[in-house]
Amino acid sequence: MADGGFLIKFDGKEVVRCYKVAFSYDEWSWTKNFDAPESLPDKLKTIEVKLEKGGKNDR
Repeated sequence: MADGGFLIKFDGKEVVRCYKVAFSYDEWSWTKNFDAPESLPDKLKTIEVKLEKGGKNDR
């Protein structure tokens, strides 16, 4: 995504770049953009959400 968005990493590994992301601890799931929810990996320790260039503050 050249224009910005979020970079999502699970346990330090890059997973996806997206514009919308949501996590549910109770359901142990996550969703990106407008996709269906997916299960979070078993034994997940860390989730990183990094703002890519072109975010709201860059305008």
